[in-house]
Amino acid sequence: MTYQELRAKYPRFIFRNFVWQRIGSDLKVTYNFETPPDHYFKHQMVFKDFPSGAEPLHYQDLLFHIGFSLMPSYWKATCSPIIEIQAGALASPQIPFWEKLFIKGMGEYFYQNQIDFAQPKFLNIISAPPSPELGEGIKGEIPKKTPNLHNKVLIPLGGGKDSIVTLELLKKHYDTAVFMLNPTPSMLKIPVLAGVDKVFIVQSIIDPYLLELNRQGYLNGHVPFSAFLSFVSLFIAAATDCSHIALSNERSSEEGNTEYLGYTINHQYSKTLEFETDLNRYIAQSLNLSITYLSFLRPLYELQITKLFSLYPLYFPVFTSCNRNFMIDPARHPGKGLWCRKCPKCVSLSLLLTPFIGKKKVMEIMGGYPLDLPINQVTINKLTGKLPVKPFECVLTRAEAQAALEIIQFGQSDQLDQLLSSYFHNPNLPFEFEDILKANYAGT
Repeated sequence: MTYQELRAKYPRFIFRNFVWQRIGSDLKVTYNFETPPDHYFKHQMVFKDFPSGAEPLHYQDLLFHIGFSLMPSYWKATCSPIIEIQAGALASPQIPFWEKLFIKGMGEYFYQNQIDFAQPKFLNIISAPPSPELGEGIKGEIPKKTPNLHNKVLIPLGGGKDSIVTLELLKKHYDTAVFMLNPTPSMLKIPVLAGVDKVFIVQSIIDPYLLELNRQGYLNGHVPFSAFLSFVSLFIAAATDCSHIALSNERSSEEGNTEYLGYTINHQYSKTLEFETDLNRYIAQSLNLSITYLSFLRPLYELQITKLFSLYPLYFPVFTSCNRNFMIDPARHPGKGLWCRKCPKCVSLSLLLTPFIGKKKVMEIMGGYPLDLPINQVTINKLTGKLPVKPFECVLTRAEAQAALEIIQFGQSDQLDQLLSSYFHNPNLPFEFEDILKANYAGT
């Protein structure tokens, strides 16, 4: 089916409701979506060891927003022109934030499926009267609880080098907690090595029916996953009295992959400064929370972050940037170890690491050297800009790839020196965080 046929057949996508229950020490939340008349989805989330003193009723608006951030994963199957919200109240001033996230955050999906998202009235988000099947936690008016904020920092930890750098630099200065989503065994070793014992684990379970629709030929594609992580982080931060959420999105995320219908298509849109700024405004104005959402590493390029990471060899055996470790189908995981060595992430990481730790150490970490594999030459050409479309992954910029390759091939690069000395001001970064970053980076 074409996207036009799907939009005609399925004009409405509905966020019906959500329900929660405590199961032992865990909090389980189920989100119900539907695309009438045929498709119904249940997305489950389990917050492990959810604080006993935190009452979910007080944070029902944040739970609602988590469900909102999940919608793109299910809406994308049919690209319905109307999104109807029945799970909670969404005020008119809030709608532009979400419309913008759908348009810019789903850019890669539109590009890959050749969808004309620039047409008038392409998407209409409406807040409809609540459904009669409301679940526990969304009946009536529940007063919001203002968190008793302490100088605590919540760090989303994804298992890669960037969040490890953030954790290492901030743990010496703040009461630090870590949030991990669907952690692999290797990821769970990181907070142990870091000596951090406040670890919040969340399981997010996609409805297998969506995967069945994908097999049947319904639409599929990338969604703004970092936006979902942001709202999960907000809920955890509010429930555990954290005053800051320190992400590890870097300056390199600002570069787009290609152009389509007059828009820059950026795989990493929900990691950009633009989204970070929009979300901070939304947190203050629509959620009425005094929680600072920031990217600690925004001022630095990936090469600069990698230079910092090279100072922590303790993590070399356990970190990974290869996304195949996180694929739902186990058959697509790396055959051995943590690296497939054939994806854009593996090629990007080998370019980043080699100038600082050398080829031999990279081979020890990855079980081989991606830059030597002929199959990766096309990826190298895309990363360096010899081919027009940059890989749709969280990778280094074209300039960084060119500079790293110059060092690897010729032993010197003026471009690399310029990149390593560069600094990009993040207006969302409190001065005390910026002082920490500058103090640590200046001496590397």
